[in-house]
Amino acid sequence: MSISLIATVTPKPEAVDKVEALMRDLTGHSRAEPGNRRYDLFRGTDTPVRFHVFEIYADEAAIEAHRASPHYTAFRAAVGDLLAEAPVVVAATPVDTVE
Repeated sequence: MSISLIATVTPKPEAVDKVEALMRDLTGHSRAEPGNRRYDLFRGTDTPVRFHVFEIYADEAAIEAHRASPHYTAFRAAVGDLLAEAPVVVAATPVDTVE
């Protein structure tokens, strides 16, 4: 069964553009991972600006591979001081979805 993650990232106001660029780069690499089924990046319309990522992975092993990947670890290192708060990640399983 696939596993969905919804991640929310809140950049510092002065770092919004930089965080968006880093997240766009991460998105491209993450979509190419073998166990990744979906990786969509959204920018919230409220203030403060938040980015939301909707991710679907084949299984827990695919999530672990993502978290261990060079592009993810580089992203985490680069974005650390640019965030207003720690990222929030929620795991979910599908209930009623559209393909």
